[in-house]
Amino acid sequence: MTLNFDAAKLYDTAFFFTDYFCKNYTEKKILSVYEDTDFMIKCLQFVRERAEKISEFLAPFAEIKSENLSALMQFLKTEEEKQDCNLDIDGVKRLIKTERDEFLDIFVRSIFGDEINADEIKNDAPKYIKTMETLDATDDFKLKISYILNDFDYALAVLAEEFEKIYRTVNELHRRYEKEIAYAFEQIKSGLNLELYMQEFSYSPEKYEYTSVSIPLLNQFEVYCRLKDNKAFMLLGFRHTECFWNLGQTKPVDAKRFVVTAGNDMRMDIIDLIAKNGKITISSLAKIMSIPITTVGRHVSGLRNDNIIYISKRDGLQLFYSINTAYFKRLKLSFDEYVDKTVSLAEKTNR
Repeated sequence: MTLNFDAAKLYDTAFFFTDYFCKNYTEKKILSVYEDTDFMIKCLQFVRERAEKISEFLAPFAEIKSENLSALMQFLKTEEEKQDCNLDIDGVKRLIKTERDEFLDIFVRSIFGDEINADEIKNDAPKYIKTMETLDATDDFKLKISYILNDFDYALAVLAEEFEKIYRTVNELHRRYEKEIAYAFEQIKSGLNLELYMQEFSYSPEKYEYTSVSIPLLNQFEVYCRLKDNKAFMLLGFRHTECFWNLGQTKPVDAKRFVVTAGNDMRMDIIDLIAKNGKITISSLAKIMSIPITTVGRHVSGLRNDNIIYISKRDGLQLFYSINTAYFKRLKLSFDEYVDKTVSLAEKTNR
């Protein structure tokens, strides 16, 4: 595995650019579910204090609808995959200016939805006017969109310059935390994580030409593996070991499911003991709880199957279990949504 610094810096720069215009999204969707929140806030404040004023008309490039990425982040992610994660800031500036048509298409779809393409916006004036009228946005925001679409080349030139300003600040931040990044990389390529890769992706050094890892400061990571037949996969997640709970085939985080899975005293006691100890084996749990190890094993298996806990360490035949904190942070959001929905329905019924 090799450590790719540029990809991580680009991710952070794109995120901070988006954060400049969408702080509510940052605080609700990012800080509420990721680990090391205090560290992330420190990084956010560092960039916010040093970033110069960004041109307001660039705001639509940072627009986020639902759970989608901003147009800028979508574009960089697409180009990063094409370039095998070897984009430095000069390369990004060139791409922003030269990959005009692709960026325009991504921008249009991020603003108006996937059913609209750039050709319709450029060549069908009645269609554009109707689409703009039905767009759920303020008049000021629509005006910014019109500025960008009217002279996309100028907008991209300004975007490239503003992006570089933030990149310089992010670069300074990455230099400050070089040791922490290096330590995280050592953890990522540990024996336990390699074992997880082999389990989930049939990973092996012989199968892949190379594996590139980037470690953004905002508590994500990126693993990019290039297969010998030129196919590849890219994985984004929370803290590295915990990421595997969030794979597509696993069950979603849901308040009702948690109640069903963990809704008895014994399982709640197990969760509390694991949280208290940080890492603990099934045999240690059985000893503390004074119950048969087979009984504890059955309950631990149920909790693990729903990603509430995960194997955080392996020592010979011993498996150590830890709390999946990323799961619980998302669970809190799920409970909040469930409570709000229930209260709202009850209040409507009682009127």
